[in-house]
Amino acid sequence: MYIRRSWIFIFIVLALAAGGYYYYTNVMNGAAVSAQNGTTSRAQGTTTSSATDQSDSATVAIQPATALLSEVSAAGNIALVSQQEVAPTVSGAIKTVDVKVGDTVAEGDTLLTIETVQLERAVKRAELDMEAKRNALDQLTDPATESEVAVAQANLTSAQQNLADVLDGPSEDEVAAARANLASAWAKYNELEAGPSQEELTQLSANMKKAEVALAEARRAYDQIAWRNDTGMTSQAADLQDATIDYESAKAAYDESVAAADQSEVQSAIGSARSAQVTLDNLLNSPTEAEIATAQAQVADAESSLADLMDGPTESETRDAEIALEQSLVDLEEAYNNLAAATLVAPSAGAVIAIDANVGERVSEGATLVTLADTSQLELTIQVAELDLPQLAIGQSATVEIDALSGQQFSGVITHIAPSSESDSGVVYYPVTIRLTDSDLSKVRAGMTAVATIQNTETAAQDSWLVPTTAIQTQNNQSIVMVARGQETVPVNVTPGAVQGEWTLVQSPDLQAGDQVVGSVSTYLDSNSGFGRGPGSGGPPPGN
Repeated sequence: MYIRRSWIFIFIVLALAAGGYYYYTNVMNGAAVSAQNGTTSRAQGTTTSSATDQSDSATVAIQPATALLSEVSAAGNIALVSQQEVAPTVSGAIKTVDVKVGDTVAEGDTLLTIETVQLERAVKRAELDMEAKRNALDQLTDPATESEVAVAQANLTSAQQNLADVLDGPSEDEVAAARANLASAWAKYNELEAGPSQEELTQLSANMKKAEVALAEARRAYDQIAWRNDTGMTSQAADLQDATIDYESAKAAYDESVAAADQSEVQSAIGSARSAQVTLDNLLNSPTEAEIATAQAQVADAESSLADLMDGPTESETRDAEIALEQSLVDLEEAYNNLAAATLVAPSAGAVIAIDANVGERVSEGATLVTLADTSQLELTIQVAELDLPQLAIGQSATVEIDALSGQQFSGVITHIAPSSESDSGVVYYPVTIRLTDSDLSKVRAGMTAVATIQNTETAAQDSWLVPTTAIQTQNNQSIVMVARGQETVPVNVTPGAVQGEWTLVQSPDLQAGDQVVGSVSTYLDSNSGFGRGPGSGGPPPGN
């Protein structure tokens, strides 16, 4: 949005326009009368337009390009240079919110905190895991103790002796014992099948009768004192009880002997006999290849264990233990960092401009909770037309006036020129950013309306002029404009340049100040018209 401030230029434009109008209505019209009496064609086969031909054509005064290259001025709104969003790297419920919107914080100040119960437990688990991995590495790398070596040697000796025994086969005593066990097992089975002998039955019957007689005698002795109140405390009562138990035991033994054999006992006896037979067969067939291989493997294992103790861990085993310890240290460091991250701090100094957090609310990792900004770093973005863009450069100075701070001027410098354009109603603009450089910007607020003025640092190209776009024609593949000179309008060759709205920048050594060209512009004082102005700006057009 461009505002031309060279009012001297405005008066010159209006004077030229008035002069052109007077010249056209008085001189040109007079010449037209003479021309009607017979004006011949121009040389080289090009017909010269007579006053009669052009009497109804409007003319517009051309303008020097330098008139529009004095300064660039446009409006915009003050904005913060940058904002910094602060987000947690851990999830959890918010414990405290330590700032409010508008507060000024220094780098490292606490903004809010998150509950740490789960994070503290994670740290404890990581510490325990690290300690276990460190102990494992220490045990692996420590040399074997004398007792460990002694145990390994004893295990090897035992394995070697066992292998020798296996290779020697069973001894005569082992075979004899196995045969005796087998015989005993079958004898027990046969006893169960045959039942007790007559002698055993006679003996059991005699024992039962003897117990019965003793019980009868004890009962008679007890009956003699049964009238007494302390019978339970007498020796007769005790004798009667003992005699009763002896009789019942003798009777039970007799009854058991005459009863048929229990099937479970018979099956158990058969199983014991068969197991004894297998044991004997194994002894007679030993050593088998499997027994020898097993004994040899036991010796190899014992030798390997002893060698490992004597040689220490391999490089691969040590490295595996070291990797496990390093991984646990990484996990512990991460747990410590997560615990520290529960306190959200300001990454840099600035003002709190937004907070999206409430105590007790659960937040996720990466969610923006606080927004900070350096309110002393402000900028203004304006829209610059394409013709004025070559006048600007990064680092160029500018003057900024703010509507809300009337009478004050602020310094600025161009920090960015957009590489791509924006368009508005056919007019092409480029966003240009100006950084405010004053040391005291305490009264300036983001959002305030401001106008930036940038002085021209470029010089217009020689023989550069501004003509109405409608004045440019094509003749014999050459761009021309028809210039009113004296009583004639003559074609003048031009080289067109940038087009902006109703005006075009052209170059021609044949144009001169005060020339009127046949063409038109829609308006002269419309605030939205004119070469080089942005949308919504005021001020006069380039020429009349």
